[in-house]
Amino acid sequence: MSNPRCPKCQGRGYVKEPDGRVHTCWDCLNDGSLDNHSKDLKDSGIKV
Repeated sequence: MSNPRCPKCQGRGYVKEPDGRVHTCWDCLNDGSLDNHSKDLKDSGIKV
Protein backbone atom coordinates (compact mmCIF):
# COMPACT_ATOMS: atom_id res chain seq x y z
CA MET A 1 0.00 0.00 0.00
CA SER A 2 2.49 2.61 1.05
CA ASN A 3 6.23 2.71 1.51
CA PRO A 4 7.02 0.89 4.79
CA ARG A 5 10.26 2.89 5.10
CA CYS A 6 8.58 6.31 4.83
CA PRO A 7 9.80 8.45 7.76
CA LYS A 8 6.57 10.49 7.87
CA CYS A 9 3.87 7.78 7.88
CA GLN A 10 5.85 4.59 8.74
CA GLY A 11 3.91 2.67 6.06
CA ARG A 12 0.41 3.66 7.16
CA GLY A 13 -0.30 5.97 4.20
CA TYR A 14 -1.52 8.80 6.40
CA VAL A 15 0.09 11.35 8.69
CA LYS A 16 -1.30 12.55 12.01
CA GLU A 17 -0.34 16.14 12.74
CA PRO A 18 0.50 17.31 16.30
CA ASP A 19 -2.78 19.26 16.41
CA GLY A 20 -4.78 16.08 15.74
CA ARG A 21 -5.50 16.54 12.03
CA VAL A 22 -4.99 13.50 9.80
CA HIS A 23 -4.15 13.60 6.08
CA THR A 24 -2.73 11.52 3.27
CA CYS A 25 1.03 11.11 3.27
CA TRP A 26 1.92 13.39 0.38
CA ASP A 27 5.40 11.87 0.00
CA CYS A 28 3.98 8.37 -0.56
CA LEU A 29 1.31 9.76 -2.89
CA ASN A 30 3.91 11.65 -4.96
CA ASP A 31 6.24 8.68 -5.36
CA GLY A 32 3.39 6.35 -6.36
CA SER A 33 3.52 4.14 -3.26
CA LEU A 34 -0.20 4.46 -2.49
CA ASP A 35 -2.50 2.11 -4.38
CA ASN A 36 -6.13 3.05 -3.81
CA HIS A 37 -7.44 1.02 -6.74
CA SER A 38 -7.81 -2.26 -4.88
CA LYS A 39 -10.76 -4.44 -5.88
CA ASP A 40 -11.17 -5.47 -2.22
CA LEU A 41 -12.13 -2.40 -0.18
CA LYS A 42 -11.14 -4.11 3.08
CA ASP A 43 -7.51 -4.16 1.91
CA SER A 44 -7.46 -0.72 0.27
CA GLY A 45 -7.25 1.26 3.51
CA ILE A 46 -9.93 3.66 2.25
CA LYS A 47 -12.70 4.60 4.67
CA VAL A 48 -16.10 4.90 3.01
